[in-house]
Amino acid sequence: MKAGGDTKVLSLKDGKTFWLWLGLWLVCALPAAAQYTAVKTNMLYDAAAIPNLGLETKIAHSTTLEIWGTYDPITFPGRRGWKNWMIQPEIRKWGCVPFSGPFIGINALYGVFNLEKVPFGGLEKKRAQGSFYGAGLSVGYHKILSPHWGLETSVSLGYVHIGYDRYRCGTCGYKERTFHRNYVGPTRVSASLVYIIR
Repeated sequence: MKAGGDTKVLSLKDGKTFWLWLGLWLVCALPAAAQYTAVKTNMLYDAAAIPNLGLETKIAHSTTLEIWGTYDPITFPGRRGWKNWMIQPEIRKWGCVPFSGPFIGINALYGVFNLEKVPFGGLEKKRAQGSFYGAGLSVGYHKILSPHWGLETSVSLGYVHIGYDRYRCGTCGYKERTFHRNYVGPTRVSASLVYIIR
């Protein structure tokens, strides 16, 4: 979809890459070791109306691979929007057995965003469109609630490079400037509800 000039706004089509990765992960992971696979959602993102989903599977005795992502194509009233998709794969090393107790991890991330009329970053009346990538380390803890259910908390710290174009308004194609930013700090905070497939 065009937003004036030659600029694009994030559309459902742009999220196909995210869903393709997620679908491929599901197809490969579940038949291989269904009893060692977990599906999860970050309740903090759910509360902020950001759809998200994570899949995690055991790949060694005390090691798992998680692929987690978000996809938010929603535009709010007044053309305010926080459209984005992101994917964040992570390798986790557990203290004893997967899906129980403490873990540490190493992750990477990549995403695309289109922000319009958001109350930060000088974008109250403007639009920003760009992408980001980075990597980080995480620590967390999984509490077993029942044979199938659990709660997981984690925090990730790392580096992210952000590049984006800023536009004068959401519907016009006048590009004001291109920005590049480097960020070091939290890259994800989660309080996830987990369902373990056995």
